[in-house]
Amino acid sequence: MLQIQQIECSLDQSIHDLPALIASKLKINQADVLSVDIVKESLDARKDLVRKYTCNITVKNEKAVLKKHFKFVSLIEPEKPYEFECTKTFEDRPIVIGFGPAGMFAALLMAEKGLKPIVFERGKCVDERIKDVVHFWKTGELNEQSNVQFGEGGAGTFSDGKLTTRVKDKRIQYVMDKLIEHGADPSIKWHTHAHIGTDKLRGIVKNIRNHIIELGGEVHFESQIEKLNIENGQIKGVYLHDTFYPSNHVFCAIGHSACDTFEQFHDQNIQMESKEFAVGVRVEHPQSLINECQYGRYAAHPSLPAAEYRLAHQCTTGRGVYTFCMCPGGFVVPSSSHHGKLVVNGMSESGRDQTNANSALLVQVKKEDFGNHLFDGLHYIEQLERKAFVMGGSDYRAPMQNGEDFLNNTVSTRYKNVMPSYALKGTFAQLSDLFDPVITESLKEGLLAFDRKLPGFKDGLLTAVESRSSSPLRIVRDETYQSISVKGFYPIGEGAGYAGGITSSALDGIRAVEACMKR
Repeated sequence: MLQIQQIECSLDQSIHDLPALIASKLKINQADVLSVDIVKESLDARKDLVRKYTCNITVKNEKAVLKKHFKFVSLIEPEKPYEFECTKTFEDRPIVIGFGPAGMFAALLMAEKGLKPIVFERGKCVDERIKDVVHFWKTGELNEQSNVQFGEGGAGTFSDGKLTTRVKDKRIQYVMDKLIEHGADPSIKWHTHAHIGTDKLRGIVKNIRNHIIELGGEVHFESQIEKLNIENGQIKGVYLHDTFYPSNHVFCAIGHSACDTFEQFHDQNIQMESKEFAVGVRVEHPQSLINECQYGRYAAHPSLPAAEYRLAHQCTTGRGVYTFCMCPGGFVVPSSSHHGKLVVNGMSESGRDQTNANSALLVQVKKEDFGNHLFDGLHYIEQLERKAFVMGGSDYRAPMQNGEDFLNNTVSTRYKNVMPSYALKGTFAQLSDLFDPVITESLKEGLLAFDRKLPGFKDGLLTAVESRSSSPLRIVRDETYQSISVKGFYPIGEGAGYAGGITSSALDGIRAVEACMKR
């Protein structure tokens, strides 16, 4: 098999033109190009804006092509699919707590290996969860057990469905293959900034759940674990609704919003540690502005996707400020999970075709900001969310401020450049009153720094508060992925403090299963 790089494709061409383009570049007949598998797609704007592809190909006369000594062609071995041999059997069925990406992929891998896992998820199945979330967005009536944070698929179900990760791991191919197998578009395997979209994710997570059940697993919703059973430092099972479920292997994939579960673990002497996190706002712009900044004169070209950005700046305050979970053509969404606490997040559908773009604009929060006690970081976030709730009007309206007004310490009186997409409306407020001074000054410096890169950035609409980008706690584990306090107890994923995002959480769940099976 050959790999060919730097195949240029104009904006008026498509992937269907690749065989002809490859044949021309190799100086062979198109009929001699037998197969084309895209490895990577990227946009190149150094001259004209073009798409560039790296492809794995088979050709009729491979040796003849190699004799031409093209620098952009190399001989490669076909990539082997992810394989993991499982020879271990369990006396008791493994248990998975939580059905976000980490728990879902841990359960899926175990189900495929014949281990028949039992999954307990505190929230509802995705169809019922959607009803509860939409009801909240329309009325402000929150269900604390079924919302954007809790339920089938985890918080990622109501997101852009980004699959990008800086981690390089052979297991990524397994994650992508399983997502495609259960309904994702095959292009996620080669898009540089792959995403699925909340509308597609909802069906995919349901299909994965049904597949786990078909393989002999169980998935129980509205099932919050009440207590772990621990004997002599070894997990022995879990209690749910006064029923005991025995198991020597429990995978803990709770989300970062499960504050009550963290407290329960603390009461059972499971070692945890506080960690640094980030807080800030959602910044919203017209998508057309972002397109113009990123694509220039090509901004209106119909073949181009809604433009994205990723920005970071080291502030004079000593804090890093950065954008996170950017949602092109999306919505800012009410994301609270507890009464009296206001949380916002971002979401895009697969088409990314809404009027506004939005992104989290976050500032590092250091331990010196919140104290040394285990739960001080958690309390810092809770206080921020309660304060934002009151500032918004105590009915889940969100505090908002035009970016320029925020910079000038002026409460906004009207929307200027952006109409908000937030479903429960907004209340104009002075956001500097919400945050500690160091966070406020860092946000201001970040706005100005990013405006130099994307002109018009500082004129965006700020909506508070974005506070759930990562967990303020980590359940301490060893190199075998087990809790250092309890053998057989595997803390995994974003809530446990070991991942950030759909793909990295899925990978963490897979690695933990591998570690368990190898013991």
